[in-house]
Amino acid sequence: MTNSLKDYEDMFRRLSLSELEVEDGDFKLRMKKEWNTPALEAVAAEGAVQIQASEMALEPAKKTEAESFAVSGVEVKAPLLGVFYGAVGGKRAVKAGDKVEKGDVLCTLEAMKMMNEVKAPVSGTIKQVLAAEGDLVEFDQVLFVIE
Repeated sequence: MTNSLKDYEDMFRRLSLSELEVEDGDFKLRMKKEWNTPALEAVAAEGAVQIQASEMALEPAKKTEAESFAVSGVEVKAPLLGVFYGAVGGKRAVKAGDKVEKGDVLCTLEAMKMMNEVKAPVSGTIKQVLAAEGDLVEFDQVLFVIE
């Protein structure tokens, strides 16, 4: 294993992740931010290490203007953690007001040097684009709203 537990903890905090899971042979690490847990706790059992991190001093993230009102339409969420790229295969990035068909590629997410396409689940008009080029997006984060 090339990274120490401290390296993973530093990465977890630096990227402000809410969850991280790593498997390397028999080594398994899962880090998850728990807001109700009072301290950093490491538990080792049968070759697996689980860390639950909590920082009571952290303020809950403030909602952006786009998140502060109710969303109507179909939310397209990130299927995995990765870097958001709106421009796909030489085509320009979709923007609010663009018409899309079910199955159209809306963006790609780069994870572990692999490009993963995010496709439109329905036909309609893009109402909102909630990620910017190069953003690190989390699993299940809303990327687009389609009406």
